[in-house]
Amino acid sequence: MFVTERTYDFKELLKCNMHTHSTNSLCSKPEMVFEDMVREAEKIGLETLAITDHSDLGSGIDVVANADNLRERLKALSSPVRVLVGAELSAYGIGKYAETRERDKALDFASYSHVHYHLDYWEQPEDRSPRGYAKHMLAVLDELFNTDRADCIAHPFSPGKMKFFNEEEKALTLASITDNELGDILEKGERAECAWEIHTPTFLTFTDFSKRLFNIGKEANVHFVIGTDAHRLEGLNTFRYLEALENVIR
Repeated sequence: MFVTERTYDFKELLKCNMHTHSTNSLCSKPEMVFEDMVREAEKIGLETLAITDHSDLGSGIDVVANADNLRERLKALSSPVRVLVGAELSAYGIGKYAETRERDKALDFASYSHVHYHLDYWEQPEDRSPRGYAKHMLAVLDELFNTDRADCIAHPFSPGKMKFFNEEEKALTLASITDNELGDILEKGERAECAWEIHTPTFLTFTDFSKRLFNIGKEANVHFVIGTDAHRLEGLNTFRYLEALENVIR
């Protein structure tokens, strides 16, 4: 389900931050108290804030119970910010998901990661070359889009968690995805009513691929959202990235 309007104007996209972590994520900083996040979003001038705490196998974190709790706390805030209580869910292999579909649907916003290859339970491809990982990522997404689980793909194709690769190999993983493959999977995601995150850390690091992703996505008429993957309050501010993002696609 699409939760924001389609646009390719960064000034509009940056009004929403669709990838943030509260203290319910073990990796987040202590300052990321839910109420403080909402107030910070107000000060920044965000229109929409999505809380996307991790759902990992064996973490002991119940994202659905957390979502219910945060929704109750939100009622006391009377904020002008549209707050979506969701999760960063795990498609940790081809047809392998950390949550049931029913639990996904209990969230306001189901953002799916398919690239956390550093986690010990994550499925690895038989071919562990850059091209092997590229094909595996595409296969995971292809199967995910046969379901209606995902509202968004978090940090799509990001090789940032491939700690076993050097920077050249990470870039080669992305370069090995052809324009046709990229266009096909972007279109399939759109048909599944799933948006694609412009993940600021990845987008501004792997700029050649980012330009391809944005331009092919625009041609395919897909939905994009902005996410900063914020783990501290200052990371909620999307607007500081405007010039840098626009420079990537020029």
